[in-house]
Order: sequence, then C-alpha cells, then structure tokens
Amino acid sequence: MNRADRHNETRDPNESSSSHQENRSYPSASENYKGIGPRPYSYRELANATDHFSNNVLLGEGGFGQVYMGFLDGKYCAIKKLKNLRDVLSEENLENEILVVSRVSHKNLVQLIGYCIDGANRLIVLEYCPNESLRSKLHEEGEILDWQKRMKIAIGSARGLEYLHEYCKPRIIHLDIKPDNILLDNEFEPKVLDLLMQNFVFKKYCKILWNSLV
Repeated sequence: MNRADRHNETRDPNESSSSHQENRSYPSASENYKGIGPRPYSYRELANATDHFSNNVLLGEGGFGQVYMGFLDGKYCAIKKLKNLRDVLSEENLENEILVVSRVSHKNLVQLIGYCIDGANRLIVLEYCPNESLRSKLHEEGEILDWQKRMKIAIGSARGLEYLHEYCKPRIIHLDIKPDNILLDNEFEPKVLDLLMQNFVFKKYCKILWNSLV
C-alpha cells in the first residue's frame, strides 16, 4: 500500500474537505503562535506528524479516542484523536476546557502541548512518555518493576491527584484513575493522563445531577 492509499484508508470520514486537497498550499495553524499556552495545530499538520494516523504509530485506544505517536517541532509527542462526542465536544466547550487545563502545571501530570479544532475533527497534543503506561509494565512481558520504582510511581501519582483535587484552581476531579491513565517517563516518573476528558465528564455528571434536583 502506498502513502496515498494509506491516507485514504485511515482518514477520518468527518475530516474537513480542505484537508484532503493535496496540491493546495496551506498556512500553518501554529504560525502565529506566541509561545503562551497550548499551541494550535491544523489537522493537516497532525496528520503529517503521524503518517496520516497510521496503525504503525498507534499507541493505544480508550473510551475517548485513539492515541498516536507523532513528531512535531523537533520532538516526539502523543496525539489523541478524540471521538465525536457532540454533546461535550463543541468548539466552544473544547476551547474553554483547553484554557482551564492549560493552567495546570505539575511534574506528575501529563502536559497538554497543543490542540486542533478543524471541522468535525477534535485532537489534542500531549507530552510523550516513552515508558508507556503503568498497565504495560504490570501486565505485559518485559521489565519487572522493583519495589523502589513501584513506590515512586505510587507516591508521584498521589501527588498529582492531590494537586488536582486540592490546589488546582479551579479544582479538577479525576474520575478514572487506573494503570492505563498513569504514564511513565524516562525516569519512571508517573504522569496522570486524561485531565481534559475527565474534566468534561465531571462537569457533565454535575449538570445531570443538578438537573435532577431542580
């Protein structure tokens, strides 16, 4: 299969029409970026960074979408292609939540680097953790975690959650802590994942609860 065929095979059917015209010159969505907050990217930039979302660079898939390894701005990153959850992923909602999560900064939380809102496509760019998830180290063959690393991961994960629940303004409640949502960097420092989507879910549940009470 050549590159063009692979592009057609993996392309999102909701992808905006402007992103499939191969011979047209496109400005970069990030060319006016001022270096403050998450960087905006075009769908085309993120597609190119992941070889058009090839299965060869697929890192995993969860309830909120697929995650691919990409190469942007001279370094590796994780690009999450969000599922089309129309009730929470409107352009305004996503931009508001990105603004909230972009203010979060802690060494035990996965950093939000950038985002893309292009037609029906919703993507976020995250810090890449080369040691993958805690689940991969606990349940798959390979390196066995010694007790020193296990304690480091447990304590670091707790510190990340403490920051979210107690010191972050506004507070973010993570509703889905599990080994899949704890990533490990080169030094096995844990990084809690999925802050953006869990914040969506928490607010949605609060709205449902409120509506049931009034």
